[in-house]
Amino acid sequence: MLDTPRHLHKEGAAIKTAADLSALARQKTWDKDVVLWVGAEHALLHILAQIPYVVLDLLDLFDEEYLPMDDEETRVQLLRSLRHQLQSFQVGPERRTVLVVKSIGLLVKYHASMREFYEWFCGDFAMVVLILDGLLDERVWSEEVACDADRLLKYFPEPGVVKQVFGEKW
Repeated sequence: MLDTPRHLHKEGAAIKTAADLSALARQKTWDKDVVLWVGAEHALLHILAQIPYVVLDLLDLFDEEYLPMDDEETRVQLLRSLRHQLQSFQVGPERRTVLVVKSIGLLVKYHASMREFYEWFCGDFAMVVLILDGLLDERVWSEEVACDADRLLKYFPEPGVVKQVFGEKW
C-alpha cells in the first residue's frame, strides 16, 4: 500500500485537508485554480454537494470507433477534444462551476499540460479539480494495465501543474 501523504510531503507538496478544499470551493471567486484531490470520488463529490459541478472523464473524449494509432495522435486528439469540451461550458457570475476531471493519468501518459484548463476554463467563476482516486486500494491489475502511482504523485504537485493538493483524512 502507498503512504501517499508522506510521499507528497517528501516531494515538497503539503497535502491539505478536505476542509481546506471545502473552504476554497465556497469562496465567491477563484483565481484560475487547478487543484488535485487525492482520494475517493464520492468523498470529493460530498464536499462539492452545495456547489455546481460537472464531472468530465477524459476517457469520454475518445470515440471508441476511431481510436488514434499512436501516442502522438492520441495526444493531439486528447488536447483537441479537451479544448472543445472546455470551450462548451458556460460559466460566469451566475454559473459558478467546479469541473471534476477523472482519468487524469492520461494527462501524464500523453504529456498534456494543464494549459488547456488554464486557457479555456479556469477563471473567477470556474475551478478544476483533478481527481486521483484508488491509489490506496490494494488492486490487482491485469497484465495489460500498468499503474505507476509514484509517477502520478510526483507529476501533479510539480510547479506549474496544480496550485494545491488536497486529500481525505489519512
